[in-house]
Amino acid sequence: MLGVFRAALGMVLVYDLGRRFPDAALLWSSDGVLSSAALKKVPQANHQTSFFLALSSGASVKLAFAGLGVVFLLYGLGLFTRPMQILALLGYTSLNARNLFFEDGGTCLVILLLSWTLLLPLGDRYSLDALRRDAAMPTVKARVAARAAARTPLFTLAALAILLQAAVIYWFNAVHKSGSTWRAGDAVHLVLWQHRVNTPVALWFAAHEPAWFSPLSTWLTKRTEFVLPILLLWPSYPTKSRPLAFVLAVLLHGGIALCLTLGPFSYAMICLLWLAVPGQTLDTLSSRRWRAGARAWRRAARYRARSLRALQRAGLAARALPQALRARLGAGRLVPLREGLLVLMLLIEGASVLASNRAVPSSLRIAPRPWLELYKPYLRGFQGWSMFAPDAPRDDGTMVVDATTVGGRHVDPFTGQAPNWSQIRDGLAPHSIALSDYFFAMRDPRRSRYRTDLHRYLKKLPVSSPSERLRYVEFWWVSYVPPPRGSYAPGPLKRERLWRVKL
Repeated sequence: MLGVFRAALGMVLVYDLGRRFPDAALLWSSDGVLSSAALKKVPQANHQTSFFLALSSGASVKLAFAGLGVVFLLYGLGLFTRPMQILALLGYTSLNARNLFFEDGGTCLVILLLSWTLLLPLGDRYSLDALRRDAAMPTVKARVAARAAARTPLFTLAALAILLQAAVIYWFNAVHKSGSTWRAGDAVHLVLWQHRVNTPVALWFAAHEPAWFSPLSTWLTKRTEFVLPILLLWPSYPTKSRPLAFVLAVLLHGGIALCLTLGPFSYAMICLLWLAVPGQTLDTLSSRRWRAGARAWRRAARYRARSLRALQRAGLAARALPQALRARLGAGRLVPLREGLLVLMLLIEGASVLASNRAVPSSLRIAPRPWLELYKPYLRGFQGWSMFAPDAPRDDGTMVVDATTVGGRHVDPFTGQAPNWSQIRDGLAPHSIALSDYFFAMRDPRRSRYRTDLHRYLKKLPVSSPSERLRYVEFWWVSYVPPPRGSYAPGPLKRERLWRVKL
């Protein structure tokens, strides 16, 4: 299960990095709208640590993104897995900390997954490291023994931590959904009209939604979130209850990912639930592979043999058994240290859960203590879970930037086109999801101290002629109210000017 999880989480990491790459220079470099100097002077949070803060130009940030992509790719493929586990955690937390306007439940969950599995042997199976290990074996008998050792069940507190982590996320997300939109069955309907974060599928479905769909899907969503912790923690028949929980999670998060662009959350949750599936389930499926495609498996075996020979010729075969494999064979001395660190993590994450969720009674809340925070301010994998809670948003909106040039033309400098005042009501947001999230954050007056960098960026934009230089820029919040269930005509646009600047 660990090998499949590593490959899946590697794909999630590459996806999350890829969706940010088009806006790398704009949102993660000093050439963009939020400079490193501004963050060092007025950090977004205490202990905001990121190696991206040392990079200034957009080109250097894109190069760092490319390097981080290599790390995530090697992590997913399972090549040099142990160092890649460390680099992936440090790299992703650094990426998140560079601009905290994009921190959400998805980024926190990815950090938690990388943390919980940091000390686990993720490269023992379904990895290039496993191929390198086999290539180093002198005989077929030695290869078979090494593979058998890699399949030995791993007993660790991380298994309990992963089950508890999944149960906590679903339970608090369900408990916090206590508002009228969830009780009346309007929540899913309102979410389908969140054009700022919707996909084209949700845009189409919102215009064809049956009146009965939202009450049913709202009821199913909340009940599924209540049932999943029970299935995950049910002590009897885990080989049946946990695979059922995984199937329900795939259906739930697959539907969410189909309709909403919420970053890596849905995909990371599927990875988390995969870890909860007992290893016997995968072994049972593997034992029946001859029924479904013996020819395909024979082809895969031939490819594996060719890969082994290629690794041996290239000199990439492992010199000896990996440390993780030696630990499974009984020679590992770091197992007590690993389990001790997991105990400490359980205490710290448990304290974070109690402190971060409003459904926890005040009598159970733990006052912050240095040893109960330890790494939390730096890794920032926080444990507050309340997606679309207590209510789903009752309106939808986005930022419209209306710049006036010296020649009198009105233009949105982020699209190069005239400001589109009605697009958020009639279609998807005109900007990327990353830029839309930035505008949503900048709407908050408490973040007005970061607007100076935005003005500086607009002032230095290159122009084709003096008449195209920006003279004034107005920032408007444009919103509308979704229609009631059974109707498809949204309410009128509401325009609110947030601020105006002369460049």
